[in-house]
Amino acid sequence: MSWQGRSAGCWGPAEMAHVTCVGIAVWDLVFSVDAHPDGPGKYRAGALHEVGGGVAARAAKAVASLDGDTAFIGCIGDDPVGERIVEDLAGSGVDTGAVRRITGVASPVSAVFVDTAGERLVVNHVGSGLFEAGRLVQAEEIAGSDVVLADMRWSEGSLSALVAARTAGVPTVVDCDHDPTVGRGLEVIAAASHVVFSLPTLAALTGVLEADEALRLVGSYTDAWVAATAGPDGVYWLDDSGPCHLPAFPVDAVDTLGAGDVFHGAFSLALAENQALEAAIRFASAAAALSCTRASGRTEICDRAEVEALLGGCG
Repeated sequence: MSWQGRSAGCWGPAEMAHVTCVGIAVWDLVFSVDAHPDGPGKYRAGALHEVGGGVAARAAKAVASLDGDTAFIGCIGDDPVGERIVEDLAGSGVDTGAVRRITGVASPVSAVFVDTAGERLVVNHVGSGLFEAGRLVQAEEIAGSDVVLADMRWSEGSLSALVAARTAGVPTVVDCDHDPTVGRGLEVIAAASHVVFSLPTLAALTGVLEADEALRLVGSYTDAWVAATAGPDGVYWLDDSGPCHLPAFPVDAVDTLGAGDVFHGAFSLALAENQALEAAIRFASAAAALSCTRASGRTEICDRAEVEALLGGCG
């Protein structure tokens, strides 16, 4: 794949790069608790926040907050929750013109429990038939994209977007944090130019816990560039010289909700701006780390100036 014709300069793009994000959007009910529930009973939350989430949708919000141009394509129900999801995305600077509204189906909702260490427990509900009813992504809907990012939740839609992007010579990123053997997930990762796994998903797919060896084994599923995010342990990837690792940026984490989604959005934007791979990984890692310093709610995504400050500028 080639990313010619765009000069990113220091970290800011010469022109606004465009990332189209395809997948799931969710309305999150985020409960702050002392500890995660460990059995039946009644539990009290210290705070409750509501915020738009979802893998691809939150990635799109991250792109917008980092000064990128972005659109979200996915399926929601024709209900008040769906309207809130769209309003939240549009209010964050995301183009929602290609969102599919499915009649008679409930929009995705999650109950998210965040403990005092910032770790989260998520219970998600997606209305039956939501993704099956969504029309597939057409080539004209990704026209003008510099990168297409897809998650694994809407595998048919993601696959159609990746195939259209590949035909157009547009780089693609897959956020593989969900079992790829479900639906057409293996076809999705096979169609991508870049696949970033969560380390637990990679281990489950390959049966290998060690990141470097597991990344080598995924060559049987895809010829894409591959990496794995490991939360506080950083990011692992392979290049021509062998296995590579970038430690996570040290921050005082208060909430890890959506950090992986922010990473993928920031990484996709960096590729769209023609940043080199290692620079893109550092940029995305910094954005994800900063997102963990926010309490749950609408301020979970950082801006570009904060990322540049953490990276220490261009020098």
